[in-house]
This record gives sequence, structure tokens and C-alpha cells, in this order.
Amino acid sequence: MANIRKLQSGKYQARVHVDGKLVSLGTFRTKKEAEIAAAKAEERKYYSQTITDRNMPFEFVVEQWLKWKKQSTKDSTFRQLEVIIRNHVKPAFGHKKIAKVTRTEVKDWLSSFGELDETGKPKYSIGSRRKYLSVIKSILFYAVQELQVLEKNPADRLKIEVQDNVALKKEDEKVKFFSLKEMNQLLDYLRTYKHQRFSEYRLYYMLIFFLYKTGLRISEALALRWEDVDWSRNMINIYQQTSRDDNNKVILTTLKNETSYREISIDDEVVRELKKFKAKQNELILGNPRFKKCDDGIIFQNYNGHYLTPFNHP
Repeated sequence: MANIRKLQSGKYQARVHVDGKLVSLGTFRTKKEAEIAAAKAEERKYYSQTITDRNMPFEFVVEQWLKWKKQSTKDSTFRQLEVIIRNHVKPAFGHKKIAKVTRTEVKDWLSSFGELDETGKPKYSIGSRRKYLSVIKSILFYAVQELQVLEKNPADRLKIEVQDNVALKKEDEKVKFFSLKEMNQLLDYLRTYKHQRFSEYRLYYMLIFFLYKTGLRISEALALRWEDVDWSRNMINIYQQTSRDDNNKVILTTLKNETSYREISIDDEVVRELKKFKAKQNELILGNPRFKKCDDGIIFQNYNGHYLTPFNHP
């Protein structure tokens, strides 16, 4: 049987018996609310479900959620989740009990990321805000479905609303790309660009030209090795990508999903340019002690024999 008692504060505490002990379900403003909570808890007991623990810390739920996500999430994605939790979620909700997180608080938290800075632009992109919303939804869903410490998800059906602000609407709708004229201008510049140490090594031209012709993600292109090229069939095997570990070191990781593993065809022009680039790279490796060979045999190595990252520039 449930136990309802009135506290000195005027609120009501609901408790139920679990394994011979009274377990508190929390405090409620009215006796009716306490009775409803107790009835739901008794129903869970009857069906051998977890009793709602309204005092469970939000931080504990997050810890359990991270363990759960780690089982099915790539390392690089999991590190991103940890950063979001550490920098944005815990500062806002880490001090609360899971049952005290309200829909209004979640909405206000999300709205704070859309505030405009001194230039009139949002502090965080729409993409970032949608990612934060996805994380908080997943945490609260885990609390409902896996831990069974919430009756419903307070973030359910929430969306990132684009305000009636021109800058926000443009940000959400804008597709960033080079026009054909701009791309040709960039390639023309890179053809003549001379590296300070190795003027004949047209690394950046070859990379941009290759991305332009193949449509690969830059992280996929930077992980390619010469052995991935099938010269006889004009095909390239895509099976890994570059990322960064916790020490900001470039590492190779698996691709995002199964469909990302694929072969792509390359036209004769790309084959010709790759062969010329490979010949020049080998010439420099063999003829100049300052030009190091990458042990992994990657295509787009720098003169130190290292991987490039998306943040490298001439």
C-alpha cells in the first residue's frame, strides 16, 4: 500500500513499499497529486516495472545514457557527444533532479543558443542547435524508456523554430557552394601557387581538383592511400576517413554508416592528374631528403609525410 503524509512545509510526500522499505516518490503540492503518483507507482510494481525515483540526479541519468550510447556510437561521434554534454547540457541541468526538468526549461535552454551576438548573427548555428536538441531528447527518452524514472519526455516534439529574423532564415535556407566560375578561378590560382619549400609539389591543387571531380567528403579524401586506386578500372575504394582524437591528433576512423563504404569511378582526366601527382611525389621522396614519405602511403600527404586535416591551408 502507498503511504501519503503531509509535511511541515504543507506539501505531501508519496511513498511506496519496495523490498520491505518505504521508498519516496517525491513531494507534491496537493494530496491528490501525491495519490496519483503513488497509484502509478503501485501499478508499476504490479507489472514488475521500475518504481519512479523522482530524486534521481540528472547527472546520473546522463552518465548511464553515455554508457548506453557508447555501445552503438562511433568513437569520433561519441567524443562530440561528450563535448556537448560537458559544455552545454551539464551546466544547465546537471544540478537538477531528473523529475524536475520541465519542458519550459528545455525550451528556454534551446532559445539561449539562438540569441543574437553583437553583429546580429545567432551565437550558434541552426545545425548546432538541432544537434543539442537531439541530445537532450535522447537523454530524456532514455530516462523514460530504459531507466523508467519519468512518465513522459518533456522534450518530446520540440523543434528548433526559425525566428522571424532575416539572418536566421537565410542561414537555414542557404546552400554554400562555389559557382563554376569561382571553382575555375580557385583551380587556376592553385595551379600556379608555389609552395615555399617545394614549388613543384601541387598538393592543394590536386586535392581541390580531386574533391571537385569526385564529390567526396574531404575527410574521406584525406584518408585515401595509393593502394585504394584501381588504375585498371578507374575506380577508388572508400572505406575510412580522417578524424581527431582527444589529443587533437589525426587518426583514421570508420565511415558513418554501411552505405558510406563504396567504390567510386573517376574519369580519365582525374586518372591522368593523379598519375602525374604520384610521379612528382615519388620524385621528391627519392630525390630530396627533406621530403618525407608517409608510412601509410596516403595520397595527399604533406612534405613532412603527415596527413592533412580539413584545417590545413597553403
